[in-house]
Amino acid sequence: MNKKKVSLIIEIVLFVCALFAITGIYYFGGNDTKIEEEAGEVGIVKVDDDNFQEEVLSSDKPVILEFSSNNCPPCLTMIPTMINIAKNNKNIKVASVNCDDDNVSKIVKDYHIDAYPTIFIIKEGQIQKRFVGVTSETALLSEAQ
Repeated sequence: MNKKKVSLIIEIVLFVCALFAITGIYYFGGNDTKIEEEAGEVGIVKVDDDNFQEEVLSSDKPVILEFSSNNCPPCLTMIPTMINIAKNNKNIKVASVNCDDDNVSKIVKDYHIDAYPTIFIIKEGQIQKRFVGVTSETALLSEAQ
């Protein structure tokens, strides 16, 4: 192999490594506390086995209920969507179940969660629609209203 080809291969490998590093820092950079604070500020309710009945099933508003995981890149891409819905739609409750937390095993089992993110539209305690994977704000709002 000539020197130009070897040099090009090395540059490509370094570029790919740098890309992976930047992606890893972005997705797993430890911004969990900041994200939770912002979610709480706009009214996203953190749900667990103890408050599920009160916050979701007994809600007088339609509920967009998201099941997510900290180690799920698609879940992270849904955060701005959920925050935007909560900020701009006071007639809809946005609730989140972090499946990595303690005290959520009953909800996860009862709702047969096997992929993240899984999002339910719940009205008057009844499931109206289930979405699996990244879902647009438009799709969620059209089902929730």
